[in-house]
Amino acid sequence: MTDSIALLLMTHGNLGKAAIESAELIVGKQENFDTISIFAVDEVNNLKQDMLNKVSRLDTGKGLIVLTDIIGGTPINLASYLLEDEHTVLVSGLNLPILIEILMNRNENIKSIIENIKEAYHEGFTIRTNEDIKKGGDEDEYSL
Repeated sequence: MTDSIALLLMTHGNLGKAAIESAELIVGKQENFDTISIFAVDEVNNLKQDMLNKVSRLDTGKGLIVLTDIIGGTPINLASYLLEDEHTVLVSGLNLPILIEILMNRNENIKSIIENIKEAYHEGFTIRTNEDIKKGGDEDEYSL
């Protein structure tokens, strides 16, 4: 049994694969995870079986986090079948700050990771425009 919570990234196209590759550049090589890339030509029943096969190979003794890209899409709809297990958490809105937060804290309990995900989502979001440059003002580590 591993010390880390299992992770499954289910996304449209290769977004999940690219996200984990990018995250590994920052936090290092990862274990106990897998990805599922979903394309328009895929059969839903085959995808569901692939998902179940991949989850069965992961060590889910400490729980399972499933990251998907958007609400209402095939990835999150398929992943919803996994919620029958009380130790599974389904998260939509996959982005690099959330993924890094999860990867850095997978040895913690699932409830604390959920709180960390919420915080990482809000802290990882910003919108900057030309007006920000014009305003100037106090500089911080995120200044343009």
